[in-house]
Amino acid sequence: MRAFPLYLGFIATGIGVALPGALLPTLLVRWHLGDAQAGQLFFAAWIGSSIGSLLVRGSLRTILLAGSVLIAGAAAGIALCGGHAADAWLALYGLGLGMVMTATSLIRQQQVAQSGGRTGTELVRLNLMWAAGACACPALTERALLHGSMRPLLLGLALFFSLLAVWAAMQSDLLRATEAAKSPSWSALKRTPPGLICMIFLITGIEAATGGWLATYARRGGDTVAASVAALTCFWAGLLLSRLFWSVCDRWLTHDRVVRASLVLMALASALLVVSGQGSSLAVGAFLLGFGIGPAYPLLLAWALRFQRGTTMFFLAGVGSACLPWLMGVLSSRAGSLRIGFVVPMTGTFVMLALSLLLPLSVWSREDRSQDVDQVA
Repeated sequence: MRAFPLYLGFIATGIGVALPGALLPTLLVRWHLGDAQAGQLFFAAWIGSSIGSLLVRGSLRTILLAGSVLIAGAAAGIALCGGHAADAWLALYGLGLGMVMTATSLIRQQQVAQSGGRTGTELVRLNLMWAAGACACPALTERALLHGSMRPLLLGLALFFSLLAVWAAMQSDLLRATEAAKSPSWSALKRTPPGLICMIFLITGIEAATGGWLATYARRGGDTVAASVAALTCFWAGLLLSRLFWSVCDRWLTHDRVVRASLVLMALASALLVVSGQGSSLAVGAFLLGFGIGPAYPLLLAWALRFQRGTTMFFLAGVGSACLPWLMGVLSSRAGSLRIGFVVPMTGTFVMLALSLLLPLSVWSREDRSQDVDQVA
């Protein structure tokens, strides 16, 4: 039972990460924003999240409490600010999300290790819960907007994280999970292949850019609110189902083949998003892109963490999730077309596909297999 509130909190972080993209069509109108300004909001939120992961030191219970308070305060601020100081509120919002997600992951890893369980299985479970929250977010947003206001949803999120902060403050048993996270080791990046670093940077950016701009893209293509919500739901559903599928069937194919096949699927799906722009083809492209991202990111991250431990790689992944949505907004604003903006994630997928042909993925995959055999033995 001690894990149940943490699981609920992780689901809520999935909702929190997907929420800015789901609300963006409404925010653009109500706050009178251009695409470049909207890109700056994404940049503020996700660079804040990256910094939040770097701040995880000392007592993880304290970090969980402080991050929950930040999310609660920022969500309430976004609901009430009317667009004033929006960048600052989004930065605090992202900062809290980064702290809560990182602290929760470390707490559960330590709790499972102390009980003799498998930490890898626990991380898969957390990833699935996060994706379930992200998948549910568009439907929750549609329900809130149909009632004419986004405030109830944001204030509800603020209330939940306030309660999570109170719960964390009352849990003395969480004091056992207080090992300090490793400090960022920038020198360790020298051991990490630059192509792998680039792929980590790009895949998180592609996920954030698509999740952030897809609902707005569908609305500008002429789709209804329900259709734009459906497209965004398809994206997160694809990510959720692919992680569920590969968590059960990951022994069917070697990891290098999974990654390369996922990147081919991502490249085709991202091209379909640029070509279609609306309707069922947009929903199909969104689902396939999410399905491709699902297994690729955890495998790439696992390979990167062999070369260096600590939070450095998580920070770089967060920088990617901040930069690509911002770049989409800038390009869309200058070109006067969000369709042109979607060339950014499409280009990223093709760059990743090219890098996958140059990097020794098969070697890393064989090492995965040998580690699995050692664990079974």
